[in-house]
Amino acid sequence: QRAGQMVRLRGARKQPPVFEPLVQSRPLIARGVAVQIAERPALDGTLDGFDTTQPLELDHEDQYRRSEAPYGGPEEFSARAYVNWTGEGLHLAVEVVKSEFFPRDPTNPPLQLDNEPDKIHADGIQVYIRLPGDGAIHGQLIVPSSDQGSLIVRSVEGTAGHEDQVAGHWAPTDAGYLLTVSITPAQWTELRPGDEIGFDLLVNQMLPDRLRRAGQLVWSGGGGWIWLRGDRQDPAR
Repeated sequence: QRAGQMVRLRGARKQPPVFEPLVQSRPLIARGVAVQIAERPALDGTLDGFDTTQPLELDHEDQYRRSEAPYGGPEEFSARAYVNWTGEGLHLAVEVVKSEFFPRDPTNPPLQLDNEPDKIHADGIQVYIRLPGDGAIHGQLIVPSSDQGSLIVRSVEGTAGHEDQVAGHWAPTDAGYLLTVSITPAQWTELRPGDEIGFDLLVNQMLPDRLRRAGQLVWSGGGGWIWLRGDRQDPAR
């Protein structure tokens, strides 16, 4: 532009090609089956009433989020879960292989570790559910209590989970412990056979002489590091 006059420059301009890496890493989507059963299981720390024909396995290194030490293998720490459902809710049994496990004493004083809930630093599970047609994530942190097989439940902050949606018990096994729970999110009664729900299961690992957990198994996979995650699982998972 000069002397109040504007001249528009014109001409062919070659567009650069879109960059495509030679090695493309596409995230895998874990899929499993929740078996419909006739009635709610016993939820007494046993597999009574559960259909165990479609297990979910958590026993691979790429499912382990670590801290200082790498994954020790399935004989040291692994889990197998069975997911069933009825009109009353989602019913979950988790068999954890672990030579030493540490139920949380509900009378222990607060750990006061940063902004993380104490219950994240104990053996236990995290369950995340998203129902079809509902964008809300229902997240629960569920920990075995030292009080006669009962459970300590804490809803994950920032999700639609509530403690009163969870019921169940746990029991020790020869290889570790078995945790059985029923979760009934809001709008659960609207589900029908064949519906697909968003779901993820995490199993926390605590070791002796530690203040913080050592790692966790993640059913949806991904591996990586456990630092600073707390009970915050990416909703996109």
